[in-house]
Amino acid sequence: MAIDISKKVLIITLLIFTILTASFTFTHNMQLSNFLELEQADTLENVERVQNAVATEQGYLDYIVQDWACWDDTYQFIEDKNQEYINVDLQNQTLSGINVNVMIFVNSTGEVVYVKSVDTQTAEEIPVPEGLLAMIEDGSLLTKEEDDPISGFVLLDEDPMFIACHPILTTKYEGPSRGTLIFGRYFDDDLLDSFKKVTRSSLLMYRADEKMPTDFQTKIKNFSENSDKIMVEPINEEQIAGYFGLKDIKGHLALLIRADFPRELYLHGEKTLNYMYFFLLLTGLMTGIGVKFVLDKLFISRLVEIDDFVTKVRSEKDLSKRLSLEDDDELYRLSKEINGMLNEIYLAEQELKAQAREKKVLLDSLNELTVFMDPELRIIWANKAALEHMKMDLEEAIGVCIKAVPGISGSLVEYLHVEQIFTTGEKKSGEFVAKDGKVWFAQAIPVPDEQGKIIGILQTCRDITERKEAERLLHEKQIAEVANRTKSEFLANMSHELRTPLNSIIGFSDLLHEKVYGELNEKQTKAVGNISRSGKHLLSLINDILDLSKVEAGKLELNYKEFELISKLKTIKNLLSPIADRKNIEVKIAVDKDLTTICADDARFVQILYNLLDNAIKFSHENGLVKIEAKKKGDLVEIKVTDNGIGIKAEDQYKLFKPFSQVDSFSSKKFQGTGLGLSLVKQIVNLHGGYVWFSSKIGEGSTFAFTIPIKGNDRNDGNNEVKPLNDTETAENLESEGKNKNINQF
Repeated sequence: MAIDISKKVLIITLLIFTILTASFTFTHNMQLSNFLELEQADTLENVERVQNAVATEQGYLDYIVQDWACWDDTYQFIEDKNQEYINVDLQNQTLSGINVNVMIFVNSTGEVVYVKSVDTQTAEEIPVPEGLLAMIEDGSLLTKEEDDPISGFVLLDEDPMFIACHPILTTKYEGPSRGTLIFGRYFDDDLLDSFKKVTRSSLLMYRADEKMPTDFQTKIKNFSENSDKIMVEPINEEQIAGYFGLKDIKGHLALLIRADFPRELYLHGEKTLNYMYFFLLLTGLMTGIGVKFVLDKLFISRLVEIDDFVTKVRSEKDLSKRLSLEDDDELYRLSKEINGMLNEIYLAEQELKAQAREKKVLLDSLNELTVFMDPELRIIWANKAALEHMKMDLEEAIGVCIKAVPGISGSLVEYLHVEQIFTTGEKKSGEFVAKDGKVWFAQAIPVPDEQGKIIGILQTCRDITERKEAERLLHEKQIAEVANRTKSEFLANMSHELRTPLNSIIGFSDLLHEKVYGELNEKQTKAVGNISRSGKHLLSLINDILDLSKVEAGKLELNYKEFELISKLKTIKNLLSPIADRKNIEVKIAVDKDLTTICADDARFVQILYNLLDNAIKFSHENGLVKIEAKKKGDLVEIKVTDNGIGIKAEDQYKLFKPFSQVDSFSSKKFQGTGLGLSLVKQIVNLHGGYVWFSSKIGEGSTFAFTIPIKGNDRNDGNNEVKPLNDTETAENLESEGKNKNINQF
C-alpha cells in the first residue's frame, strides 16, 4: 500500500508542477501583453496632452479674435477707419501682449482696411505674409455668415500659422456683419518648444507639403484619410512614438507631429516578469521535491500504521485497544478520535439530554408567545413569555383549555379557526388587533406524528405594533417622495413644452427685427425688439427651472474634466465685463500660486461663478470693487466672490438659496432676477461634493463662497443647508466645523 500511495503522490506532484509551469508561462505572456496595452494607453494619453496643448492655443486665438471682432469700437472702425482706434488699440505692444503675430481688418466687400504684423518676442513690426493676403483675395479667409467663424491652420512660406477669423459684429453680437477680423499666430520653433516644456515630451513636426522622414511618409496616407486618428508604434527597444495630424482651414492635412516617449513601463515590466517567471519555476521545482520527501516521511508511513490498526481492531473486535502516534497533527488527532469511539456512545446520550434542556431555554428566551395544544385545545406546553401573558405557571396551565385562559390566546383561537386545522392540515396566520389597540401576528402550525396524523397545534403570537407604525410612517414618506418627484418631473416637462413655442417666438421676432420680411417703422422695430428680449428673458427663466427640476428629479449628471482655474475665472470675468463697465465696477482676480487646475464640470462651474459674479455686480454701487479669490484648502478649492455693495438685511437672509425667492418684494423690485440663480448654485455645488456659505452686512457688501474637491467627487444627496456667517465665523473654521454647523457640506 505504501508503494502505491508513494507513486500516486509522485504523479500528483509532477502533475501539479506541470500545471504550475503552464500557468506561469500563460500568466507571463498575458501580463507581458497587458504591459504592451498599458504602454499603448499611456502613450495615447501623453499624445492627447500634446493635442490638448495645441487645441488650447487655437482655442485661445479663437476667443481673442471673437472678443475683438464683437466690439462696438471695432464695428465703428471698419466703417470710419478712425485713427484714434489705431493709436489706442492697435499698438505693437498690444499684439505682442496677446501673442498675435498678424492682425488684418477686412470690410464686407473684401477690401483690407488695416493690417499689422509684429514679432511677439520683440514687439517690432515685420512684413505681412504674402500668402495670407493671397487667401484674402481668393476669399478663403473671409467669413460668409454672422455665425460662421473660420479656425485652423494655414501653411505659409515662412512658417505654419494658427488662423482665427470672425465676422465683425457689435458688442451684443448683432449684425449685419461689416467684414472679417483675422488673427494669426506662427507655429514656429519657439511655440513648439513651449509645447515640449508644457507636455514634457520630445516633439517633431513636419509640413504635409514638404519632404519628411520615412516613418512620417508611411503614416501620411492614413492621416490623409482620417487626420483625427492617433497612431502609436515603437521606434526601437528604448522609445515609442505617437503620431497625429493637424488640419488646415479647408479640412486637409497640414501638419504631422510625432511625440517620442521612453519605454520605461514596458521594459521594467518585462524585466520584472522574467525574474518572477524563473523564480516561480525554481520555487515550484524545489517545493515539489520537498513535498514528495515530507509526505513519504511524515504522512504515508503513519497512514499505513493507522490502516493496519483499524483492520486489526475490526477483525478482532477488541475495543479495548488503543492507537498511539507521535506528533501533534491531524493524524495524531485522528488516532485520538479512534481511541475515543467507545466513549462517544455515552457522550452522545448526554448530549441529547443537554440539547433538550437547551431547546427549552431557547424557547423560554423568545419574546413570542408560544403554546402547544392537543386536539381538544388543551395546553400541553407553553414558553415563559406565554405563561407571563396568561399570568400562570406551567403546572397550572397544563390541561387547561386555551379558550378559557386570560389574555388574547382565546380570541386568537377563534380568529384563526384553529379547530379547522385538524381537518385541513394547513397552517393559518394573520394579524389581529386586540382591544387595547396592540397589533399581533399569530400563526397556528399543525404538528403531525410519524404516520402524518395531527397530534397537536403550535400557536405563536408576536407583538408587531411598533413595526406596523413604522410601516405606516414609511408608506407616508414614500407617498411624499413620489409627490415631490412628480412635481419635479411636471416642472421639467412643462419647461420643455414652454421652450418650443418660445424659441419660435424669439426666432420670428428676431427675423422681424432684422427686417427679413420687410421694412418696419421705428415703433414697430422697438416693439419687436421688446418681444425678442422678453422672450429670451423668459427662456432663461425656463432653462433655470429645467435645471432645478432636473436636480430635484435626480436626472442632472455632471461631466467632469480637468481645466485651468485662472483661465476659467478670466473667461467669466470677460463675459460680464460689459455689465461691469456700464457701472464702472472693477473686477479683481486673486488665485493661489500652487492652485493651477481643478477637475469639475466646467459648464456648471461657469454657471456657478457667472451667477455669483453677476449678483455681485448687480448689487454693487457705481465705481465699486468686486473681488474673486481662489485658495487651496487641503483637497478642496475655496472660491469667494466679495462686493462692497448694498448688502442683505439679516431678516432677509433666510430667503437666499430658496427657489423663486428674492430679497426685495415683487412690488418694490429694483433689480431684475428670477430667484433661481442662487438655488441652482447651491444644488450644483452640492452635486460636486462641496458646500456654500455667505456673509453680509447691510450697506457694507456681501461675500458668497463655496468649496468643491479639486480632483472631483461622487454625487451626494444634497440635504444640507446653506448657513450665513456671523461676525466671528470665517470660512476657515466653518470648513473644519461644517458637519456640526449644518453647512452645505458633502
